[in-house]
Amino acid sequence: MNITEAENRGLDKDIFDHIRNKWDSQACHQTMGIKITYLGTGVAGIKKNPNTNFSTDGGRVHGGVIATLADTVMGVAAATINGQIYRTVDMNINYFAPAFEETELTAEGCVIHPGNTVAVVEGSLFNNEGKLIAKSRGTFIKDTKHQLCEEK
Repeated sequence: MNITEAENRGLDKDIFDHIRNKWDSQACHQTMGIKITYLGTGVAGIKKNPNTNFSTDGGRVHGGVIATLADTVMGVAAATINGQIYRTVDMNINYFAPAFEETELTAEGCVIHPGNTVAVVEGSLFNNEGKLIAKSRGTFIKDTKHQLCEEK
């Protein structure tokens, strides 16, 4: 298995390693070509270079792909709180500009309320020029049946 290269921005080493090790074993991440760029406590970054398989007419990346990136980065940011898996309860997204195929997209997630059971997280998505293309907010619940690593 090819472990995703990612920058550790001060996250507990055990949590960092567990998230990285688990990431590439997820078929969804491999199929979509989503890579982690960094992890920190309550923050995460991911990237994707969407090809024509992820676009609509005019070479625009499908909004569902952008929403998937938002959901994914927010869920990973939540997982950095304590190494637990968080599941999406609710999510909204606002689109500000189109994203185009063959152009790297980056997404950043930031936990704004960690809570004991429920976390509220924001996501920001940018094109390769750093232009904001979408903003999201989601509510995530800790999955008590499945764990990434031992609870800290």
